[in-house]
Amino acid sequence: MDQPLAATLLKILSAMDAGSLSFLVALVTLTPMGLVLLIVVFWLIEDRRRRADLSRYQKDMDRILKAYGDDLRVVTGYYKDNVKLVEAYQSLATSLHDQVVLNTQVMQRLVDSICSNQFCPAARIAKGESPMKGGF
Repeated sequence: MDQPLAATLLKILSAMDAGSLSFLVALVTLTPMGLVLLIVVFWLIEDRRRRADLSRYQKDMDRILKAYGDDLRVVTGYYKDNVKLVEAYQSLATSLHDQVVLNTQVMQRLVDSICSNQFCPAARIAKGESPMKGGF
């Protein structure tokens, strides 16, 4: 007998309860078709085990896919929140545009005032004038 076949038969026999095992022994010894019936019984037992494994696999996959769907809904919510954030930032940036323009104009006026200040001694020295406004 082939070793993998013997291992499979031993595994199947160890999974059977006492009632099934005694029925199987009776079939093999009492009928001329015992070997054929033995193969059919082993096939049925293995098929039952395979169906149970498949059922467990389907339950696991359903659980995993449900968890994945829940996580995907959360991530979708994050994207929707990001869109709202970008829209809010866009409206803020639009109002900031006016502030930037106003600040630029004020800073230009300040630079012009500093450059044309004739009361500053440093400005008069740069022009070659006396740092003192009035004489002694």
